[in-house]
Amino acid sequence: MRGAALTAVAVAAASAVAVALVGTSSDERGARASGPSAEETRVQSLAARRFLLAAADSLDKDTKPLPTGRWWRQRVVEGQAFHVGRGRGYTVDMEVEKDSWQSRTEHERPTEYVDENGRTVTPPPRLRHLSFARTRPVVPQTPADEAAWRTAGAPVRWQTTADGDKVNLTRDNTRPPQYEGSPYVQTPDRDATGHDAVPDVNERLRVGRDPAAFVAAMRAAPGFLEDSAQRLRAGSRFLGDKLATPRARAAAFRALAALPGVRSVGTVKDARGRSGIALAPPWIDRVDGTVVEYQLILDPRTYDILGDQMLVKRSGRNGVPAGALFSYGYVLEEGWTNTTPPSH
Repeated sequence: MRGAALTAVAVAAASAVAVALVGTSSDERGARASGPSAEETRVQSLAARRFLLAAADSLDKDTKPLPTGRWWRQRVVEGQAFHVGRGRGYTVDMEVEKDSWQSRTEHERPTEYVDENGRTVTPPPRLRHLSFARTRPVVPQTPADEAAWRTAGAPVRWQTTADGDKVNLTRDNTRPPQYEGSPYVQTPDRDATGHDAVPDVNERLRVGRDPAAFVAAMRAAPGFLEDSAQRLRAGSRFLGDKLATPRARAAAFRALAALPGVRSVGTVKDARGRSGIALAPPWIDRVDGTVVEYQLILDPRTYDILGDQMLVKRSGRNGVPAGALFSYGYVLEEGWTNTTPPSH
């Protein structure tokens, strides 16, 4: 599914460099929609620049050594909204919880593959990287949606469409067709050629020790050379990379402060209910007519990333109403651990 796909917290994107939770879809690359006035944009852009520079100054003062451990673990939740029901209907959220473990020392035997020339290739040994995912029961998004759902008889299954694709949703314990199997399933962590789909932790630690190399890696990240919406998304993976030194993250904050088009929309709540400062690029007009605002939400005390989300500004053919979350992601847990990954 294109637009119906869950937010980017894809597992690879979620665990690659930080959170970058809301993914990029070709359906979100339409013309830029109308948005805040020129004066409001100017004020919000100045506020964003002040916030980013304040974050950089704060991180520069952090001299504590980075913690370490055997495994780098990140648990995130990604959600996607769907409009269901008859008549005015209501909005429900489908969520996927993703659990990524990256080893710093343990290697696994590489898998041979045949390249495009028919030659058998043995990749170099790779660090162990385990990724798991499980779906959560579908839930109404707001109390008003829950009331409408109960009025409709509290159904536990729906079939709807999103961007032209049929989507099966379930609230009970039976997996819909696209998620048959165990509650947790191991997901791919390498590309079709057998190479790592995400950088290993040692590479991230190496780059994260050098502010200049860290910013260079950010500028070379996929999407960073596109418009401000994509730059903010690509840059967010570096702003929140806790494997990097505070000085390297500070350099990334300063680099983003110099970019045009990023605004601070003030204090918002993430999908988990936590308050943070939201940074946003210009509004995005999706091909289905939905106008959304991408928001990157940061803790104003620690400057850690809490999550990100797409807020609907104008409803489109998908039916998700203005003011609702179109998609979102948030961090449950992130850090080093010496425990062994569970089998799930």
